[in-house]
Amino acid sequence: MNGNQNGRSAASQNNNHQHRGDPRTTPTFSQRHLNCPTFVPRQRTEEHNNREPIEILVGEEKELFEKMLAVETKTHPFTPYYPDIRKSSEEYNLALNIKALLDNYTHHKALRFIAKTHVWNLRPPPFAQLPFAPYGMDAVRQFIKMDGDHAIYRVIADKGDKYILLACHLNVHAFHRGDLRFLEVNSRTRTNASEYSCIGYLALGDLVAVSELAKQPWILREMGCWKTSDMNQESPCVWMVVRMTVLMRQRFDNVPFVFLNNGAAVALKWREPLTVKTGYNGNLENRGTFVFVGSGFIAMQVPELASGHSKMQETQLLGLSKEITRYPWSTGTIFHYEFSPHFTNQIHIGHCAYSIANPDPNGVVEFCALMGASASYAVLTGNFDCRSFKMINPQKLEEVVTFKIENISDPKPESLWKQNTRISIGCSRRDAHAVIENVIPLGDMLYISARLSREFAFEFTDEVHMVSQREMPDGKGLVEGFVDKMEHGSNGARILTALYGGPCLPQEQHLFGVHYEFPGANPIRLNVDQNEYVNSIIRKVPITIANSPFGCGKSMTIATAAYYSVLRYRTVERDLHQQLLVTQSNFASVNLVDITNRFSDLCTVVRYVSLSSWMELPDESRTELDFPVQMQKYFIPYVTGEKEINDTMLMIEMAKYLKEYQFLKVEEMDPVCQHFFSNCPVVERLDLERLSEFFFESFNPEIVITTADSLQSVIPFLSKGIDTVQFDEASQMPESALIEVISNFPYADFGLVGDIQQLPPYCDTLLTTNLKRFGIGNTLERAIKNRLFPQFVLRNVYRCHPFITAMLGDLFYGGRLVTNVKPNERDEFMRSRPDFWPNHECPIMVRHNGTPSTRYHTSMFNHVEALMVSSIIDQIFSHPNCTIQPKDIGIISFYKAQTTRLLETIKNKDIKIGTVDSFQGMERQVMILCCTNEMISGFLANPNRINVSMSRAKQATIIIGNVNSLRNAQYWRRFVMEADRYGCLL
Repeated sequence: MNGNQNGRSAASQNNNHQHRGDPRTTPTFSQRHLNCPTFVPRQRTEEHNNREPIEILVGEEKELFEKMLAVETKTHPFTPYYPDIRKSSEEYNLALNIKALLDNYTHHKALRFIAKTHVWNLRPPPFAQLPFAPYGMDAVRQFIKMDGDHAIYRVIADKGDKYILLACHLNVHAFHRGDLRFLEVNSRTRTNASEYSCIGYLALGDLVAVSELAKQPWILREMGCWKTSDMNQESPCVWMVVRMTVLMRQRFDNVPFVFLNNGAAVALKWREPLTVKTGYNGNLENRGTFVFVGSGFIAMQVPELASGHSKMQETQLLGLSKEITRYPWSTGTIFHYEFSPHFTNQIHIGHCAYSIANPDPNGVVEFCALMGASASYAVLTGNFDCRSFKMINPQKLEEVVTFKIENISDPKPESLWKQNTRISIGCSRRDAHAVIENVIPLGDMLYISARLSREFAFEFTDEVHMVSQREMPDGKGLVEGFVDKMEHGSNGARILTALYGGPCLPQEQHLFGVHYEFPGANPIRLNVDQNEYVNSIIRKVPITIANSPFGCGKSMTIATAAYYSVLRYRTVERDLHQQLLVTQSNFASVNLVDITNRFSDLCTVVRYVSLSSWMELPDESRTELDFPVQMQKYFIPYVTGEKEINDTMLMIEMAKYLKEYQFLKVEEMDPVCQHFFSNCPVVERLDLERLSEFFFESFNPEIVITTADSLQSVIPFLSKGIDTVQFDEASQMPESALIEVISNFPYADFGLVGDIQQLPPYCDTLLTTNLKRFGIGNTLERAIKNRLFPQFVLRNVYRCHPFITAMLGDLFYGGRLVTNVKPNERDEFMRSRPDFWPNHECPIMVRHNGTPSTRYHTSMFNHVEALMVSSIIDQIFSHPNCTIQPKDIGIISFYKAQTTRLLETIKNKDIKIGTVDSFQGMERQVMILCCTNEMISGFLANPNRINVSMSRAKQATIIIGNVNSLRNAQYWRRFVMEADRYGCLL
């Protein structure tokens, strides 16, 4: 670099000065209109090789530009939020790297770009198409610097013969220049330092600096006639790109990754799915069993707003612009890869890392755990498709939306859009969030139903709505080096060593004569098995397993252990200590919340559900102990002035939260808050992280309940004094969730409570063999069968009718279950309805359905069965002696398509309808099981699923299916035989 302060050569500066000041070199306006624009190139010294030449406007174009710059500066809606807007027109970006280039993009630069469009509007578009590069030659060069007026755009769609770009900074278009939001790149677009077309050489997520545009020939409207709310990805682009600079990609090399079953990949360093381009010449069969190393790039994310504002102004701008539709950031791309013998050997050693000779057992453990955790997180919460699609025939029924998208693009959406995917629906008023419930391919279309968030009332009002997958939620997860960071001999290190082939943790000697009671208004004395588990937790055993069949009071046992752990540390230390309870779903956690709520006056309890997730929960999955509800109650006294707070800005933040979600009206707030909203009527963006930190620090919850999916979100708010971590329904616990918790709290004591005879962890079909093993696994079953950890068995069943308990005990538990209820405590419904139930001594009724089912892609539905269920519901509630309520009935379907059909047929919202998976951990007085398919095979014959479905009812179970098929099916024949023997086969 020479001594010039700005890094420009003297010759370059003199050349620029000459062109600016010498009228003899200035072309007339008509010449500029007819000819290609004049550019002033820089000296091609080494430091300037990667800068695009600066365009110098002269004459009438210069006058028009300066005039429109003043107009745009004055009329732009964002200008009032940038106090230091006045910048020299001679200033160019002199960033030395991509990050500096992006960080230094100011509102003034956006205004200059907008003003130049008035000049470009008068120029003719280029008509000459650029040639394609010869084979093997890269037609696009990448740069890290950019001079001159420009705007940063990213590639969001590949249309084959063209690309669609999206403006990175909202300043470029705001609300009034929707024509600048999307640009078209085609074969006439020139890229910096290349004479060839860029078509075929860009990837989704690429960043480009656009320095010249041309109006599309068919666009006739005048400037400034496009509202941003009217434009979307499918709208015809008003402008095409004439010149642009492709910015340097954030590359990676030799990063280990494993393929998913849909062809995407999960890399060691990123917990997001990556797109894989062709680049491997080996055999791709069974590629999911191998580990590869690849090279590619990760799409850089650009701030939504240009720099130059304060934190307060940023929140105001984000609140002002919240109605502008957002598009997801692209995932990374792998271009070249090759097979890795080293990492493949590590993943094959896997759980034997400490039991067989290998030079780096810790490295094996870390690699397998990180790869498994990255994959499970990416699959369960990831954004597999960064494209946006036009919604076809969208409809809304209360909180559920249905629509179709085209299923013909490469790759097809059907392999990337799946159940539980978080989506965003673009709306001119404000984007709506939803979670996909069902995805069904229908030829060239993909039918999708999704449940809307309740953040605001949403209706399909626009002519075109776009839908895209939401970006992955924030969360740190496992980090490199976590194994070595755990102190040798800590609980976490001992547990991790046992999981990967090291010494097992010994069984502690049983202590008799120790009794615990479940606290509350009516204390309940625990049985011997429950006492042993609670005592093991209290005695600080590193990890304890309770193998607990259905209805054995495991949730009560877990809650009791947490309560006595709270008492233990209250008497010993003054510092805050917390007990963490983890369930596998929000549905399942409701039961645990109901139980802990019975002693919430004795200690502070909160169920952590993120605000966005809480807004998407149905009413039956919300509780009074939920984090958003508790925050509301805790913040109101501060905002109304009942409690004093020294931090005014924090109080304002609380007020914004209460106002945004309609928990409190402005007129009910403290005068300080009222004054704030009178001056700032636009709701600013909430600082939820700050509010969450304040709540956890000041509210001091002693027991925190959450789900495995929410662990990564809540961990940063928990104190380091986590004493115990207990997993409810641990048979469904992903191994990655356990390892993540023990890596964060290696000195805590752990409890795993679950039933290995019921459903194992949910494993997405996208996960290949090794990713299943280390990301999901079946930790509880492996630990029990290999006796890795101390364990107890809970045998006493309190839920089901003794008839059911005995039958399921014989079929699935070797006859070891003990019933703790009497028949007359579980037959009130049957005894009260002799007109409906033939024999109250048998709590099983089987109703024959001889109508064949209908295949619906990979699922099945049966219209007659749905009508039978509706008729049964009517019969139950039409009688004056009905002893149960709609909330006491549950309907299980083994098929998703039939679940959808039942939801359409049964209109009563209080009746829970779902699949077997959604009912694990729940109970109802009466259950209706829908077999749907006349052929008993596959998961309909799976003993774990049968066990779950038959153990949900406290009083009675009604089975609807083809009796002839049920008689010939294992397990099902026993239920039919008993129903027939008691006259309950209809």
